[in-house]
Amino acid sequence: MNIETGVIPALITPLNEDETIDVPSLENLINWMLGNDLKGLFVGGTMGEGIALRDNQRAILFRESVRIVNGRVPVLANVSEMSTKRALDNVAMAVAAKVDAVVATPRMVFPGRTEGETFRLMKVLAEHSSVPVWFYENPFVTPITSDFESITEIMALPNVEGLKFSAQNFELFARCIKELPDHTPCFNGNVPEIAMSAKIGGGAIAGIGSMLPGLCVALFDAALANLDNEAKKFQDAINSTYSIYGGNGWIFWPTAQKHVLMRRGLIRTNIATEPFLRLNAQQESIVDEALEKIADWVFEPAAV
Repeated sequence: MNIETGVIPALITPLNEDETIDVPSLENLINWMLGNDLKGLFVGGTMGEGIALRDNQRAILFRESVRIVNGRVPVLANVSEMSTKRALDNVAMAVAAKVDAVVATPRMVFPGRTEGETFRLMKVLAEHSSVPVWFYENPFVTPITSDFESITEIMALPNVEGLKFSAQNFELFARCIKELPDHTPCFNGNVPEIAMSAKIGGGAIAGIGSMLPGLCVALFDAALANLDNEAKKFQDAINSTYSIYGGNGWIFWPTAQKHVLMRRGLIRTNIATEPFLRLNAQQESIVDEALEKIADWVFEPAAV
């Protein structure tokens, strides 16, 4: 599997009122997003509420995403879970959907994980997956950040072929790019670090990418071309869009991004999985007010 360096958006998951996958909205959104120069699609991740979806709905998300993409870019599916056997079930689900790669964090939620157990998890997943496995370091959903030696050991496993790094440790990420074997895809999951990642040869998996795919690509390309003033303008614009989440604490996450996409006419509802907040009329007006201030960027010209 060949993953080019660039921007891969972390897809939001459009839902119906009963929390089933809204397939027509998913198709509309993906087709619009892929009008930009994206290098892949990451489905079922944190922004996609993957672990919150019922298993049958996660299977539909994987299968329908692959069908809609139809080979235009690689599809990476998040299979992270709280146990090895549940992660293996997700791997089987993703492989059956014909995704291009699966992506797994260390086991989620429970405290006190060790590097040894993370290695064992990744080894088992790599052995049982018929598609490449990516290691996903994300201390926001797992208890600690792996050190470089542990990451190196995991990345040396047969069939472990990529790294998604969302820890706020850019020095460690840069070291991974520099010292892991050549051509190992290394993608940063922190949106404020898109430009820095581009400059050192890394890619970006962007949680804001469903809403701003073109702007993320413009930022990445400007940084890659050393157009620092342009890159700063684009990064400042992306940073300003976080006002939609309702201030400190991001109380409207992840619903707010869905609300914006609904206002754009790309998806039909702003519903997220319970118990995430479902916006009432007053809260929707708060997001709409924030949206008006950033409309020039959020309502970037559609590419399709």
